[in-house]
Amino acid sequence: MKKILSFLKKNLVFVFLVIVLGLLGFGFNLIRKTQQELKKMEEEIKAKHDEIRKYETQKELAPSPELVNKLQKQYTAVAEQFNSLLNRFSTTYPAVPEFKVFPNVEFKEFLFETGDQLKKKAKKNNVIIPSSFGFQETGFPSPDQIPLFSLQITVIKHILDLLIDSGVSVVNSVVPGIPSTVAFYKILPLDVSITGTSIEIIRFLRYLNNPSSFFTLESFAVTKKDTGLFQGNFKINAVMIEKAAAVVTSEIPKGTQPSAQGAPGSPSGQPQGVPGSPPGVPQQPQKVPGHPVGVPGQPQAPPNPVK
Repeated sequence: MKKILSFLKKNLVFVFLVIVLGLLGFGFNLIRKTQQELKKMEEEIKAKHDEIRKYETQKELAPSPELVNKLQKQYTAVAEQFNSLLNRFSTTYPAVPEFKVFPNVEFKEFLFETGDQLKKKAKKNNVIIPSSFGFQETGFPSPDQIPLFSLQITVIKHILDLLIDSGVSVVNSVVPGIPSTVAFYKILPLDVSITGTSIEIIRFLRYLNNPSSFFTLESFAVTKKDTGLFQGNFKINAVMIEKAAAVVTSEIPKGTQPSAQGAPGSPSGQPQGVPGSPPGVPQQPQKVPGHPVGVPGQPQAPPNPVK
């Protein structure tokens, strides 16, 4: 203790200088932060002031109970029209299972059960299908891969059900791609290759074009094989409307400021992303001879195609 006191007495000026410099540094840092906050606040005040000044020349667009009530009515009307259109579609969409207790184990059970069901159905209808889905059958996928794989397996099951019901001779492969989300619907691309008679292929195209089908045909090619059968290569999209995201509430979301153009964020008073009907309406299929065209390469997931 005496040594410390002796050191402080001998170096009192130095210690005092260090304390002063520390206080100055803290003060300068505090002043700099305060100046930044004041500058930010000044910019916000200026922006609000400019917005208020704008309403001096456009009084009819100024926020008011009357304008909010008007927008509320427009919003409700659009929501009712949209929901009415959505409910008119007879399309049925796949229910993708969610695994919450033991995701890895439940996913494996789902994978094997789906495969067994499809093999039994294909055998009963004399249709040859791939022996596996191309997913890893040993080990477990990572938790973040399970939702993607579950969606892909569900869509594969639906397209194989369609192919088996149409009575094609052989399903060569079904390769799912990576899904993409557009507005309130999700698109999962599929590359499908089948072999069968011309009647079987045409029947499959008709099944694909059924109003209850959520599949749309993007492109296809048909080639004749030496056996007299035909090989069809199809690029198909599974278009799945997410109704939970599509249904619009009858109230304007909290925190949404009235827009000068009508309903929030939309010039015509409609919420963004609300079309008259979902896209992806399948075109009437046409038989195209020659080499396959428009069949993309193998997607990234799952790692192995269904063969």
